[in-house]
Amino acid sequence: MRLISRSAVQNTHGVQARAIEEGGLPATGVAHEPPLLGRAQRNFFMAALWAPLLITLAYSSYGLWLGEFSTFDSSETHWEYLLYFGLPGLLLFALWVSRTAKRRNEQQALRMVWLAPLKFIPFYAVPWMLYGVCSLVAGPFDSAFMAYGWVLLVPYLLIAGYFCAGVTVALYRIFF
Repeated sequence: MRLISRSAVQNTHGVQARAIEEGGLPATGVAHEPPLLGRAQRNFFMAALWAPLLITLAYSSYGLWLGEFSTFDSSETHWEYLLYFGLPGLLLFALWVSRTAKRRNEQQALRMVWLAPLKFIPFYAVPWMLYGVCSLVAGPFDSAFMAYGWVLLVPYLLIAGYFCAGVTVALYRIFF
């Protein structure tokens, strides 16, 4: 019987090293993790994650660029439109997902793309609720509907979210 060094046993998790030393194959049942996303793949998913925020921000700010929101009343309406478009939620969601993107493999990243519209709903709801509660405390009572008005937009949010997810997966399959 041939002896192997202690560091070799530690580096190969012991069981596999002993099985190989004895002439056998590595132990079966050992979990094999798929490789993490490559740099190009990770950049693609990051671009797909941040693009809706940037596009929505540009679209919702178009009126500001033209000077349409020059009075106080119209600028207040603009802030409500930012809630309709979900910009605070998109920003928080993109930051949250970006934090974990480096530790994902391809299967996990694609699963996250398909689950993203569902996981985005709480991020969309919280700014609405905060705005509604603040309206009750400090502002006119007629804006209090914002605390629960977001529920009416969830179907549209899911349709848009799954459209974006489908486009993302289709483009990923084409280019990767």
